[in-house]
This record gives sequence, C-alpha cells and structure tokens, in this order.
Amino acid sequence: MYPQMEILETKNCILRPITLDDTNNLYEYYSIPEVVKFLPIKVHQTPYDTRRFIKNFFINNYQKGKIGHYAVVLKSENKVIGNVGFNNISQHATSGEIGICLNPNYWGNNLSYELAQILVDYAFNKLNLEYIYAITYNDNVYSKKTLIQLNFTHELDFAKRFKNFNNALVKCNKFVLYQDNYTK
Repeated sequence: MYPQMEILETKNCILRPITLDDTNNLYEYYSIPEVVKFLPIKVHQTPYDTRRFIKNFFINNYQKGKIGHYAVVLKSENKVIGNVGFNNISQHATSGEIGICLNPNYWGNNLSYELAQILVDYAFNKLNLEYIYAITYNDNVYSKKTLIQLNFTHELDFAKRFKNFNNALVKCNKFVLYQDNYTK
C-alpha cells in the first residue's frame, strides 16, 4: 500500500506500516504517562486519541510518500508491541532521526538492540543515508546503551522543554552514526 515502507523482519519481530487496526495495541502503551512523558504527544485518554494520532502522524505521512515509523509485531504473540522507524523522512533524504517506542510490558528483553540494528541496516543499505541520529533523554541509560552497542557516537548534550514533563528543561543527548563508520 505504501511502497516506500518496505516490510522488515528481525529474529523476533516483523516491521510493517501502522494501520488503524493497530489502535488498541498502540493505545495500550500511549496511555501510560511514563511512555509518553518525553514524546511530543499527550497521554492518550481514549482509543479515539490513538486512532486520531495514527491517522495524523503515521498514515498521513505515509500518504505523502514519507518513510516513517513501523508497527513492531512480535512474532511469538502476533501482537503489535511498539513502533520504530524514522521520523518521517523523504525518500531522497540524506539523513534521518530514528526512534523506538515499546510497550513497557516488553522492556528488558533486548528488543531495542534488535530493532535499532535493522533500522541501521535499512538506513545505510537500502536508503543510502549518509548518517542517522537519535535523541535520548539523559536518564534513559538503556537507549544510550543500545546506541553505543551499534557504534553511534555521542555528539552533544542539550536541554529541551517537554510539555508532558511539567514544561521542565530536560537534559538530552544526541547520538550519531555515519555511514562511513558503520560496520555490519
């Protein structure tokens, strides 16, 4: 349906475009304050909020030909447990920001590494991006660990205001991986 959104597969997961049929699974984690506190969205109060978000953020960008986030389908449960991908880049982009958002019920299973690895491979081997980057908040040691395992380098620290975090300034980190430094 969206030719720019090639289906990807890892050992444990299938990555495919997000659809409205994924509403309940995404609502399950977008309704948790801890999950969305550092995202540019509010906690979803109802599945309708999630449905609207899927239409506006995912499907609308797919329809514009952008490469965005994928639904993460855990093979063993045939369930969407998160979303990963690029933050809506054009098909001719030379760089892109990657992001991972998982249902907390699946945290601690090292899926982040597996998912980030397939995104890195796809970015450099299929999309021919020159570099990719990820923004983490300073306290998120697990995201940083995954990025370092994949040879991302810490580029800078900065402070960012998060509406969902009482509009406070939060220390963030930017990690970058250049295609020249990528080793599979």
